[in-house]
Amino acid sequence: MKETISVNSISKITENLDIVKVVSDYLNLKKAGKNFKALCPFHEEKTPSFVVNPEKQIFHCFGCGVGGDAIKFLMSIENINFPQAVALAAEKAGVRVALGRYSPRDSEEAERIYRANEFASAAYQSILFSDDGKTALEYLLERNLKEADIKSFSIGLAPGRMDELAKRAREAKLDMGDFVKAGLVKDGGKTDVFRNRIIFPIFDSKGKIAGFGGRALDEKQMPKYLNTGENPVFNKGKILYGMNWASGSIKEKGFALLVEGYFDVIKLHMNGVKNAIAPMGTSLTGAQLGFLKRFTDNVLLLFDSDQAGIKASLRNLEVVLNKGFETKLCLLPAGFDPDKFIDDYGINPFIGVINKSRNFLEFSLDIYSQQYGTDTPKGKSSVAREVMKYIELLPDEIEKSEYRKILAGKLDIKEETLSQYSDSGRKEERQDVQNDVDSKVRSRDSAESLLVEIMLSDQQCWKQLLDWKGEVTPRINLIAKVSKELLSKNVQLTPSNLITGITGLDAPGNMNGWVSELALRDTSSIEEERKQLIFQDCLKKIHKLCICEQLDCVKKEMNAKKGNGLQYGDELEAVQRLLFELKKE
Repeated sequence: MKETISVNSISKITENLDIVKVVSDYLNLKKAGKNFKALCPFHEEKTPSFVVNPEKQIFHCFGCGVGGDAIKFLMSIENINFPQAVALAAEKAGVRVALGRYSPRDSEEAERIYRANEFASAAYQSILFSDDGKTALEYLLERNLKEADIKSFSIGLAPGRMDELAKRAREAKLDMGDFVKAGLVKDGGKTDVFRNRIIFPIFDSKGKIAGFGGRALDEKQMPKYLNTGENPVFNKGKILYGMNWASGSIKEKGFALLVEGYFDVIKLHMNGVKNAIAPMGTSLTGAQLGFLKRFTDNVLLLFDSDQAGIKASLRNLEVVLNKGFETKLCLLPAGFDPDKFIDDYGINPFIGVINKSRNFLEFSLDIYSQQYGTDTPKGKSSVAREVMKYIELLPDEIEKSEYRKILAGKLDIKEETLSQYSDSGRKEERQDVQNDVDSKVRSRDSAESLLVEIMLSDQQCWKQLLDWKGEVTPRINLIAKVSKELLSKNVQLTPSNLITGITGLDAPGNMNGWVSELALRDTSSIEEERKQLIFQDCLKKIHKLCICEQLDCVKKEMNAKKGNGLQYGDELEAVQRLLFELKKE
């Protein structure tokens, strides 16, 4: 049987939860009148359309339509289900209620993998500071890491022996199956996966060790870097190394510094550049950037200046621009990565280099101009085509237009000639002919929206809906059902409580977004004495539209039976009944 949690328990949680505080843990909110605004984390945008209303304890994005209360926000941002979001909300609210099996915790399988990783991390670090770790420790000290830094970043050593970790786990009487699932041992628990490698624990967004990166101690050992394999808690395309240490600094400094490797991140953090993070490899993913979007909209890409680094920079540039980030790029002198540059020259010259970073247009124009040249028509054409690829990725049309002007000026060509490389220009050639929305559907949506808009601002109207005996649409019926449930439990009728009830029922479509948008509308322009009249008119209109829809359906069924030579007496009777109902209106 499906386990539920009482309406009163949820109400107790939401009463003690401040949605502004909840959302602020994930987004940079800025005051905007009586509301707060931010860039939406659920779609790419340049102008903030994500609104949080503290008075009604709801949020809504006027760009993508997502909306709801604090619990719905936690579900969406953490990608968790309703029971987990309720339990997480209870923790954030500091409320103790009987939640049954509702839990914000990970599954039991995930918890066991995390525990195996914790054990492994402690084992690897103890080995590094033992006699077995002398060579590895010397290597780290030669790379200018101090003992305190090594411990701070939980760096360890997997020795060359085949089964050191497996042996320690068996001696501790731990379940070897957990270590196999964690990707730490293989061959049925007999052989360690990481051997003769410096070990870097990789922390997830909750600060738990999700996996490991291992750097070969022997330069001939392949691969040079080895990551934990994919498992229920580790997906390298979703995690950014160092994010557990960098998130606060990224928010404070207003941008993230993306570098290539573990040593780069560690060396930068050691030297006070605490907004540095790295992907698991050189390729950024949409999932990593979606997570990063919670903390900043500005990114500085800093990769090696060799051909591989330049290619990585341009490849990542596409993904970053597509996600709506303000992007700058920087290349260090040939043969240097951040780790080596800081060792050789110090942190101040390094900061001087990144302060000279360039925007994406200047960077890509420079790279492709060197590749193709701009002193011939063909060269200019090739450069324009390549740079326009990046301009077209920008979500904002005004930005696109301005960057086209800059590019045209730098290449000394007319802006109009760039239109052949413009996606929007091609779209104009393919005109979309699908427009007309059915007038009945439009009319129904309008009546539903106005009804709910008034209802959410007037308790009298809200209660009138519950007494209505006429026909209503499925959306209005669901609202009435949730409202009756709230009242039966003596829970106040508020937009936030209504949304929580709808979320708990796993309602189809974007019901939460629809209700949150209507709740934020200003009804002050509607005269108080006319609200009742308009509300009643909407109810009657909805009733009539529902009857008309039923009539259309029955007529189709009747005509189908008629065409097949079947009896249609029941349908004819239903048509007459519905027509009579319409005449009463």
